[in-house]
Amino acid sequence: MTQTPTPTNVAPDDSYSLQAISTIVQEHQALWRILDLLDQLQHDMNINEQRPDETLFSTIFDYVQHFARRVHSSPDEIVLYRVLGEKSPETKPLLDKLAHGYVIGHEKINELRHLLTVCMEQWPDGREDFSHALARFTEALRKHIKKEEGVIIPRARKLLSEDDWRLITESRDQSNDPLFGERVRDEFRELRHRIVSYTPERLGGLGLHHVPRRSAQRATEEMLSIKGLKTSYGQIEALHGVDIRINSGEIVSLVGANGAGKSTLLMTISGLQPTDSGSINFEGKDLLKMSTDQRVANGIVQVPEGRQVFKDLSVEDNLLLGAYTRGRSPEVEDDIERMYEKFPILRQKRRNLAGELSGGQQQMLAMGRALMAKPRLLLLDEPSMGLAPLIIEEIFNIVKELKNEGMTIFLVEQNASQALALADRGYVLETGRVVIEGSGRELLSNEKVREAYLGM
Repeated sequence: MTQTPTPTNVAPDDSYSLQAISTIVQEHQALWRILDLLDQLQHDMNINEQRPDETLFSTIFDYVQHFARRVHSSPDEIVLYRVLGEKSPETKPLLDKLAHGYVIGHEKINELRHLLTVCMEQWPDGREDFSHALARFTEALRKHIKKEEGVIIPRARKLLSEDDWRLITESRDQSNDPLFGERVRDEFRELRHRIVSYTPERLGGLGLHHVPRRSAQRATEEMLSIKGLKTSYGQIEALHGVDIRINSGEIVSLVGANGAGKSTLLMTISGLQPTDSGSINFEGKDLLKMSTDQRVANGIVQVPEGRQVFKDLSVEDNLLLGAYTRGRSPEVEDDIERMYEKFPILRQKRRNLAGELSGGQQQMLAMGRALMAKPRLLLLDEPSMGLAPLIIEEIFNIVKELKNEGMTIFLVEQNASQALALADRGYVLETGRVVIEGSGRELLSNEKVREAYLGM
């Protein structure tokens, strides 16, 4: 019997080329389904005149942005493009154009986020601009996917060797993301799960876990009021008559240079730094009459600068310490599970010592520990300090998620552009004095702020 020869253009089932191409196609299919969902949501918005679900749209934008940044890292690091460009110089102009598309796509997502905010605030007047930008974006992304699958992949299959495909596959598995590493696809699955959870049943989703965003109209009840606050280190006055208010359900951002007094202000609110004069009232109570632990018991919880986790204790023990005032109860166990849902990496590392975690993982642990205390007001002190850009993005996504859940947050941050983009209102602190205040959008457009803190 004559054995039928294996076609030379068909790769074995376990080949690197098949693995790599299968992964790319699967990612494209998942992204295409999300684009279809965006089409449905746009139809609801335009034809059915249904107000957009801000949480669902934001989650979808998170996914698309993560796809560009984490699967492909940056244009120079798309190994498939680099290797194919070396084998097929005539293809390089198209590859460069596609690679640049990831950079443009990131910018377009940021534009869509802004237009979504305007659309929500000015509904229905802001609908048209958001809808048109969304349509242009989905069309461009579909064209990109078609180019990769219709031109790039067939050419790569023809020209690249199995060794080339092995290099591509291994580079993707290793990833440049220091937080998730080779678990990057697990992160995509988690994001897709969130999208499915938030998507209404009529559109094929579960319609679960959706917590409506607290509207600006409801965020009017004053939670924290600081008036004429002064504090000193010895003979040196660090804060000079600071006035700040935070309303329930707001994110208020405090930006300023190193040494401006930002961390000092948070420590004064927490009771770690004594007050010389002035007043701090929290939900009508005089904080200056409370000890630090009493302030925690009343719902003021701080995530300190530099993480400051208990490095010789396990991840889970660190979380339990966040609930030390509550005791060990079924409710606490449920809250630990919620922390693992919010920070999946902590579940994987639950038995590890906190000191074994990366900087980004420690920051997530510090935030999870604070949330275990059931804060009414969460004080975040420089959460992005010392972290890689991708991890910073993840941290701010978590802050945004907390905001959507209605948590009141006072965010102290050097990364002024991201802090103010999230903020309902913001303050600029210079040498212990508030020099500018306004909405997040107003401060982002303020010429002095742009020049001093945004590098513009």
